[in-house]
Amino acid sequence: MNTPLQRLRSAGWELPPLPTPKGLYVPARRHGDLLHLSAHGPFGPDGGFTHRGVVGGTLTLADGRAAAAATALSLLATAAGTLGDLSAISGTLRMTGYVNAAPGFEDHAKVLDGASEVLDTAFGPDARPARSVVGVTSLPFDLPIVTEATFVIGADDG
Repeated sequence: MNTPLQRLRSAGWELPPLPTPKGLYVPARRHGDLLHLSAHGPFGPDGGFTHRGVVGGTLTLADGRAAAAATALSLLATAAGTLGDLSAISGTLRMTGYVNAAPGFEDHAKVLDGASEVLDTAFGPDARPARSVVGVTSLPFDLPIVTEATFVIGADDG
């Protein structure tokens, strides 16, 4: 299992179809050795959203983590579509998650861990990003989470 895609498949994860932008933006923009990805939602194999709702309200923490994992897979699908191969990525520089959270919900970081686990599987824990997670009162399409990331292409200087 040498490639990120092989490691993901071995863990039971498949990349969804490429999402289409829901506004006037591009899903990815490369600048030098960085690939910046716009916020992605939890897309599934059918191209639709896997989850909708509010974490800590209509959705459980486990649902939120599963939605976060789906957002990471969606980010990786866009990266693979942009670069042609996930093996070009040495790691994730930065990741930000926005969690549609019920008032009083405090486990935002645990929700975003669902995305981090996918990235750890693909690139290894040594390629783990700096990250932020923020709770919000709503997200487009009633999504429970959207996540954006910046990937490092080629050798990572740490």
